[in-house]
Amino acid sequence: MLRSASRRDPSPRRRPGDGQLPQRQRRSTAERRLQRRNALVTAHLPLARSIAARLSPPRHGSLDDMVQVASLGLIRAVEAFDPRRAVSFSSFAVPYLRGALLHELRDRQSPVRIPRVLWELRQQVVRLQEERRRNGQSPLDHRSLAQRLACGVEQLQEVECLGAVSAPRSLDAPLPSGLEGEVGATLLERLADPCSLPAGAPSSGGIAADDPAERAMVGWLAGQMAALDPQRRDLLEGRLKLNCTWVELGQQLGIHPRMAQRRCDATLADLRQAAAAWLAGGPFRAAEEARAQPPATGRGQPPSGSAGR
Repeated sequence: MLRSASRRDPSPRRRPGDGQLPQRQRRSTAERRLQRRNALVTAHLPLARSIAARLSPPRHGSLDDMVQVASLGLIRAVEAFDPRRAVSFSSFAVPYLRGALLHELRDRQSPVRIPRVLWELRQQVVRLQEERRRNGQSPLDHRSLAQRLACGVEQLQEVECLGAVSAPRSLDAPLPSGLEGEVGATLLERLADPCSLPAGAPSSGGIAADDPAERAMVGWLAGQMAALDPQRRDLLEGRLKLNCTWVELGQQLGIHPRMAQRRCDATLADLRQAAAAWLAGGPFRAAEEARAQPPATGRGQPPSGSAGR
């Protein structure tokens, strides 16, 4: 009696299409998850729009862009939300929405740094005038605004200039045709060349070329800055010229922000003391007397403006 040498395969036979079943299940599960996510996002779109309207700046056409940014933050909140936590989705999503909007507002800020006091005053002026416009009232003048906001008229005039300062212009941008005779003129062409200025006219630094007092003062200050320690000189230039914060200066120089502020204040105090001693000395006083002295007149000739007898 012969036995068959063939052995049975212990593994079960696979039917056609069995390998595709898990893939179909995963696909259907992903589709159901996507549908639930889209439904949750659609249900909370009014929340995103309300927060975007609250944080968007009062400019025409910017609300739709902020709503889109808030919608992207809402999608991130849905993807990060865990239903097993004992917290509602709206409370969980609000930080994501505010974070996305604040990041967008920070990216849209002007590269020109404006003092915080003037910027907050400008915001108060805008809110007050907008509230009066909604109530059908006429806008306030400078004196009335100064009384309402407890500030000076000079500060309000400086605040009015912040709108043009916060929006920098390109030097190569063409000017309107009414401002320049030539067609296609740019702002760069209107800037005066220092070599073409007449004698005695103030240069770009605001100092007259033939003023001995101011030239002596600038020369003394340049010598004091050159004699400073390099770190203290970088502190002064970064704080006074570049308007950097103490945190930025500390990171650049590798010191603590509080230490950067103390060293900068000490350096300024030393410079003020040295300047007071120099102003009380001879060079500056001699230059001031030379500038205040009237021009000499010829002998026998009366000074201009007087009639000889």
